[in-house]
Amino acid sequence: VDSVCKTVSADVHPAIGVPTAFSPNGDGANDVLYVRGAAVKTVDFRVYNRFGEMVFETTNMDIGWDGTYKGKPQEMEAYAWTLEATFIDDSYVSQKGNVTLLR
Repeated sequence: VDSVCKTVSADVHPAIGVPTAFSPNGDGANDVLYVRGAAVKTVDFRVYNRFGEMVFETTNMDIGWDGTYKGKPQEMEAYAWTLEATFIDDSYVSQKGNVTLLR
């Protein structure tokens, strides 16, 4: 048996984003709103309803919002979000926007 080991370098460009809409209707497609990105070290993602009440928060990109608040499905409308993230190169980004919940 023979083997070869070789170091391979890769350029990973920091990036992060949030979709503009999702549809938590149980059809298995876009049921959960996730933050997605590359080379992300930390994340703080918050979603707010039209009254300014925070309905979701996570610091884990593997945990997304399912469109509920206090166990109740939320209304079909636009929700504001804020996102703060650091990347593996220690750069930082702060973003805000909105997402439409569709049923």
